[in-house]
Amino acid sequence: MNLVRVGHASLILVVLPSLAAAQQPEQQQQRVVRHHAAGHDMFSGEQFELPAGADEVSVPFRNVNQHILLSLLVNGKGPFDVVLDTGMPIGGVILYDDDARVESLGLSYMDGVEVRVGGAGGKGDAKPARLATNVGIQLGDLSISGARATVLPQRDGFGAYFDGIIGAALFQNFVVTIDNDRGVLILRRPASFEPAEGAVAVPLTFDGGMAFADARVQVGDAPAVPVQLVVDIGATHAVSLNEGDDPKIAAPANAIATTIGRGASGEVTGRVGRIRSLEVGGQALSNVVATFPDKEHHSPRGMDARDGNLGNGFLRRFNVTFDYAGKRMFLARAKSAGEPFEWDMSGMQAEPTGEGIVQVRRVLPGSPAAEAGIVENDRIVKIAGEAVTDKNYFSMRERLRKGAGETVAVEVLRGDKPVAVSIKLRRLV
Repeated sequence: MNLVRVGHASLILVVLPSLAAAQQPEQQQQRVVRHHAAGHDMFSGEQFELPAGADEVSVPFRNVNQHILLSLLVNGKGPFDVVLDTGMPIGGVILYDDDARVESLGLSYMDGVEVRVGGAGGKGDAKPARLATNVGIQLGDLSISGARATVLPQRDGFGAYFDGIIGAALFQNFVVTIDNDRGVLILRRPASFEPAEGAVAVPLTFDGGMAFADARVQVGDAPAVPVQLVVDIGATHAVSLNEGDDPKIAAPANAIATTIGRGASGEVTGRVGRIRSLEVGGQALSNVVATFPDKEHHSPRGMDARDGNLGNGFLRRFNVTFDYAGKRMFLARAKSAGEPFEWDMSGMQAEPTGEGIVQVRRVLPGSPAAEAGIVENDRIVKIAGEAVTDKNYFSMRERLRKGAGETVAVEVLRGDKPVAVSIKLRRLV
């Protein structure tokens, strides 16, 4: 999980005996095993209820920072805004325990287990978590009972615009259509599904709870080459490519070395540059911004990510249907298909600190932000005259990704001193 993933997704749930459980009789430890969420889910027991006589439900969503956000209720309380994520191959919902709302849910946590969630290619340790069972989830007109909630204690570096993540609970039980033109998620019972006229079918293969699709990429003047990519709707980049032995899959010479994302286990470093084309299911888009993670991020938590990761930066340009039962997805071009791919034009990388503020982590040398006088550890207060918070920063950051040649006013705090600068944006990639 570009979660932010701006990089790889693929969560791993590891369930280990706690010290207390390790001292219990063997027969009481049988449910305490190591589990990598690879298809079989030992805690599954979810029941799904649609309105009487209905074979599908529609749920509105918002697109924030190229994440698909759904609003749902947990145990009748909320709403909680959660990211829809094919890279979450475990049932139920993940919640971040950032405020009193989670404690108010009255969750019944499992005793004698220690849960750790990792992934997204970061270098940090997996996060400790608590596991609750028999949870009720309400998503529009869809009711889910007997679900699981995995509660994480913190999310350093992530924005506060989302409260959690949902994935396998939907993708493994419904045909899921993401209608980007209308901003609507449609969940259908597989037996009632008929592909939309004109939609292109793309075969999916599954390994370790992850869906893979064949694609073709062309980097520079080299011929296009076939690649196999994790399909990751929770990643905000268009495509992340793992450089290997094939010289045709290599970062362009002018690619920028930088932090390319953040996941559940920390920062993801690598390079970012443009490739000539990316084609999936015969649907080709050109001049695509691609990331090239450093080698240590190629196989997050030991999983085989093969040639890389196909993210929502590409998929949001289509109306996408996932039919896991049929091992396929369908692509139909959306109105946004022709939008240009862009990367940050300021050269300023900032993150929420977990304390409600947004702090500059690094400034690319020679970038517009550097030329304007922005320095590391500055706290961003305003962008284009609007106040910046940890909840809205990633939405406001879009202002720094568009409009090459435009000048944007940015106000920061340097220590206790306010500093106002003007950043003239230009394409860095």
